[in-house]
Amino acid sequence: MVTEKMAGQGPKPRTAKKQKKIPKRRKRLEKREVQGDPAPDKVLKSPKRMPRERKRGISKAFPDEDTSQNPKRRKREKQKAEMPSANEEKEGTFESSKKRKNSKKFVGAHVSIQGGIWNAVLVARQIGASAIGMFLGSQRTWKSKTLDDKAAERFQRTCKELGFQSHYILPHSPYLMNLGSPKSDVLQKSRAMLVDELHKCHQLGLTMYNIHPGSRVGAISVNRCLELIADGINLAHSQIPGVTVVLENMSCQGSTVGGLFEELRGIIDLVVDKSRIGVCLDTCHAFAAGHDLSKKAGLENMLDKFSTVVGLSFLKAIHLNDSQGEVGCKLDRHEKIGHGHIGLEGFRHVMNEPRFNGIPMILETPLSSDDHAKEIDLLYSLCAKGRGAAKTKRKR
Repeated sequence: MVTEKMAGQGPKPRTAKKQKKIPKRRKRLEKREVQGDPAPDKVLKSPKRMPRERKRGISKAFPDEDTSQNPKRRKREKQKAEMPSANEEKEGTFESSKKRKNSKKFVGAHVSIQGGIWNAVLVARQIGASAIGMFLGSQRTWKSKTLDDKAAERFQRTCKELGFQSHYILPHSPYLMNLGSPKSDVLQKSRAMLVDELHKCHQLGLTMYNIHPGSRVGAISVNRCLELIADGINLAHSQIPGVTVVLENMSCQGSTVGGLFEELRGIIDLVVDKSRIGVCLDTCHAFAAGHDLSKKAGLENMLDKFSTVVGLSFLKAIHLNDSQGEVGCKLDRHEKIGHGHIGLEGFRHVMNEPRFNGIPMILETPLSSDDHAKEIDLLYSLCAKGRGAAKTKRKR
């Protein structure tokens, strides 16, 4: 049965409502043409589904979108902001990689052992380091955890797999240690700590251990303090074989000893086994003690004096730090490379000094691991072509 609605012939006519929409749309297009805007070939409809870009939080599709509440988004933006530009990458990363390949400098940084002592090696590789500085435990307590044999084996295995040799790894003593203390309890704890730390080095297959010489705390003479320090080293040597104790030069601040090369030589003279004692030169400490490393002449004068008083054969490592204080300030205040009073020119001379070839050069600047990667890259970029690569034989 055919109804009245079905009886009509031809296509279904437009309703009045739809017929009104067409003129309105034409008017809008005509208005845009009058204003000078090109009329689009096709009027796009609003998307029914959310674009994939918006789902992922990418601002390309929605640049004004507020993504501050998205932690993953914030992390990506921070990483992107920290990444060097194409020009910086060409001038820094690429160029310095060529220079480091031809360099005899082994630059690294002090890294964390959080998560396992072997992680220090992994972090060092991630930041492009060829030398490692680290603590062997907590630097703020007298008693540290015993090093597990499995952890020590894993550390050695990781070093072997990633190509880190023991003479480019320099552990650092806890800050509590004071081998020159006039206080009996502190002195005994410090000596026991040194023995324990050297035992850990022996477990890890490491051959060097860095210490701050000590402080007389204003209660004893410098000579007596030097004697106590040497006695502590001799005691540790008698109990633990194969590890060299490396004395760090200080900034002459307060009652600390070791800021003068004569004081370092005084300790060395009292150590029985001269083959197991050495020195680490800290650039910030040397600058604060009066050696103007911002100038080439200042660096050369310092090394000439060190050679005369101590002897270059005892130079085992370098700590790379700029200085917040001016030359001779006697303040131990580390600063980022190029941001202190030594400056980039000073470190250019350091990186092109052939007497620093073949020994670990370790950053202790107040930065994160990611920033240390950039500093390592920066330091290698300062190496001049054909410099810092002279063949120098060094006794180990």
